[in-house]
Amino acid sequence: MNRPKFALLALALGLGLLITLRSAVGASNGKALGHIVRFDLVQIVQGTVLACGTDMATDAASGDVINLTGSGEFKPGPGDAAGGGTFVQTSGTTEIAHGVWVVTGFISWQPAGGTLPPVADGIGQASEASSGIVTLAVRLFPLGGSPHDGVLTVDCHLPGATFPVEEGVTLTVGPLHFTQSGGNTLFHILG
Repeated sequence: MNRPKFALLALALGLGLLITLRSAVGASNGKALGHIVRFDLVQIVQGTVLACGTDMATDAASGDVINLTGSGEFKPGPGDAAGGGTFVQTSGTTEIAHGVWVVTGFISWQPAGGTLPPVADGIGQASEASSGIVTLAVRLFPLGGSPHDGVLTVDCHLPGATFPVEEGVTLTVGPLHFTQSGGNTLFHILG
């Protein structure tokens, strides 16, 4: 008779500890895992952050460059993600491929806090802006070619970030590993 009571007590204490730890993790990240986070590759025009920017990344081995546009949303707790944009891959002055990319899955999110510098926020509320790193599974659809799966990382650095973050994007597709070489990004943590 004591064993079932002990098992129920242990289960209740374990669940309480799990809930407490999950709340602490959400609080330590500055934002709960259940929030929707928007990401944008941005441009800054006349002191205003706007969507529809272009980020550039370079593959060190081949020298190829990829230019990406895009935006999307993800929900870290359940791991939902959606979004997409365009890409153009060049080698020197020669275009290798162009097309669209779409998010196919959520991999990870590391929020880093921070504060948007004194610019106008043309995407969301400045109070919702955040630094961080999101890693997403993506599929690239080159015009006239076969689709390719890859991993896209969007990194945003704002003053006051809780850890160092490089600004820009990285993209790994097959043997190519494009690393950040230009552009800006921004996250907004929504309700």
